Amino acid sequence: MNKVLFFFSNLLVILGVCTLFVTGILSKILPMLGRAAYQAAAAGSYSQEDYIVNFTTINIFAFLLIAIGAVSSYLIYKQVLVETEV
Repeated sequence: MNKVLFFFSNLLVILGVCTLFVTGILSKILPMLGRAAYQAAAAGSYSQEDYIVNFTTINIFAFLLIAIGAVSSYLIYKQVLVETEV
């Protein structure tokens, strides 16, 4: 059972890191896509600020996933060490 819990806690860490990675990429790419869409439509005025997305909440949840996963992995690891010593 501890192996399954350890796997899922590490999965939380990986999901958090992947979420941070994806939001980092999107924050760089979306303004470029907005510029391309503006040039294709050739209408209105282009402002890079119109295409900046606020990922603060998503990044906070990603950091929480990483923290919860790391702490639970550590606690499970320590529990297994105590069980194997006895």
